[in-house]
Amino acid sequence: MITLMMLLAGILSPYSGSAQVSDATPVQAVTTVQSADYEATPVFHTEVATPKLTASTAVYSTTDSVYDEQYSRLNGISLADTREDVLRIKGKPSHIVENELGDQEYQYQDVNIGFQDQWITYISVPAKVGTITLDGQKITLGRDEIRKALGKPDFSAEDGEGYTNGLSALKVFTDSQTGALRSVDIFDATSE
Repeated sequence: MITLMMLLAGILSPYSGSAQVSDATPVQAVTTVQSADYEATPVFHTEVATPKLTASTAVYSTTDSVYDEQYSRLNGISLADTREDVLRIKGKPSHIVENELGDQEYQYQDVNIGFQDQWITYISVPAKVGTITLDGQKITLGRDEIRKALGKPDFSAEDGEGYTNGLSALKVFTDSQTGALRSVDIFDATSE
């Protein structure tokens, strides 16, 4: 009986599954949760709850973030990440500067990340980088290539056009004089 209970606990444990992670591909950690329906089964005139073999599995993000949607992860960084996450993922920045809002900006070779306290306020990839990786999809930095990958923009402005999922937005910033692409940024859409 104890062996059966331990076996069932192992099957129903949210930590019983594991994922293999490749160094070449960034992967978001997940937790597998299994559940089972219980029914009363008579055993020698005693009722015992036993699991049916109809277990269902659901996968949840360990960050449990409202930002884990489209337009949320740019060049390996998510709006839900903290300063500590950025340092763990990207390492020490090449430069730390104060941005126009008075907050810190960490500058890396492929991305600039704005912080207010510990939280990310924007993630920006300058046009000179040449490509972005958006939610795991690699896209060449060009207006036509971005439109081909993402479709028709949801909004347009003097300084560019963009896409939104309600919580976060991706904006393709362009020079208002020349139309040349300046950067691709994601930020909290509710803050604009």
